[in-house]
Amino acid sequence: MGKKDTKGFLKVADTVFAPIYPIIANQIVKKTGIRKGKALDVGCGPGHLGIALATESECTVHGLDISQDMIQTCIEKIKEKGLSGRVIPTQGDVCDIPFDDETFDLVISRGSWFFWEDLPCSLKEIYRVLKPGGTTYIGGGFGNSALKKQIVSKMKEKEPDFENAMKDRIKSRSPEVVSSALKEAGIQKYSIINDESGFWLMMERT
Repeated sequence: MGKKDTKGFLKVADTVFAPIYPIIANQIVKKTGIRKGKALDVGCGPGHLGIALATESECTVHGLDISQDMIQTCIEKIKEKGLSGRVIPTQGDVCDIPFDDETFDLVISRGSWFFWEDLPCSLKEIYRVLKPGGTTYIGGGFGNSALKKQIVSKMKEKEPDFENAMKDRIKSRSPEVVSSALKEAGIQKYSIINDESGFWLMMERT
């Protein structure tokens, strides 16, 4: 992602999508029961969800993104929010996560997995860095149906094909696709949330 793309993405994330992050962070804490420990936000982008989780919980949140531009933007946003040391960004690839085995109590991600080229490899790596008893909350969603309707409407004004592109992305991570990837990755203990909050995968490390 180039600097121009980063600037455009950040503007949309800071405005149109801004209301979803605190809501999703609250849902993560409630549904996983994890309020402290170490968390990893995969595909963290500018850091909105990781910052929201750090605000909602006592977790120290590490952010991972393949884009150096996004990492730099994330660093700046963390400083603005006064969360240096609570949210820690690192450049890296989801298929080669630069952390030791069993490092994190919680791994989160919103919207990133639509861009992971090798889903089984990505899920296997995420599972590797989970601590025993740890869980994930990865997938996509808008928090609730009202916010989804609001955001889709606003985005269609900017990008007329937004809704169709969104539907195509969702198809690429259907329950069947995700279940097949989990089987290939050798991951057996998981649950799927598919409701108005979105589509989320909770893998549990035993």
